[in-house]
Amino acid sequence: MSELEIPDPDGIESRIARDLARHGLMAAPVVILVAGIWRGPSAALAVTLALALVIFNFMLSGAMLGWAARISPDMLMGVALGGFLVKIIALFAVGTIVEQFDAVDFPVFVVTVLVAHLGLLAWETRSVSLSLASPGLKPRHK
Repeated sequence: MSELEIPDPDGIESRIARDLARHGLMAAPVVILVAGIWRGPSAALAVTLALALVIFNFMLSGAMLGWAARISPDMLMGVALGGFLVKIIALFAVGTIVEQFDAVDFPVFVVTVLVAHLGLLAWETRSVSLSLASPGLKPRHK
């Protein structure tokens, strides 16, 4: 029987964020190519910008939550709720700026931001352990 590699509980948030980013980068070439074929170069640029924004959002969330978790549960709750609000406002602001550029297919950008967030989170649910014995990502066999 092979041994399981149980991760250290410190940095759980960052490990999950890196795994989300890895999944996003794996899907990016296919999604960019399909959008480019379907709606042209402006759609490919929109998908590229949207995926970069989504991956940055997940990485920032992981870093913020990891920092707050080391301080206190109250700080973790405050950063989770306040950070969500700030990131939604930032996404809106970036979307408003992107809308001004004709080189970017804005409807494709908006749909990609929404679908990428939900799709990557759904994909990640398969990788996350819901056990206190092994928090974070599921243990991998050595």
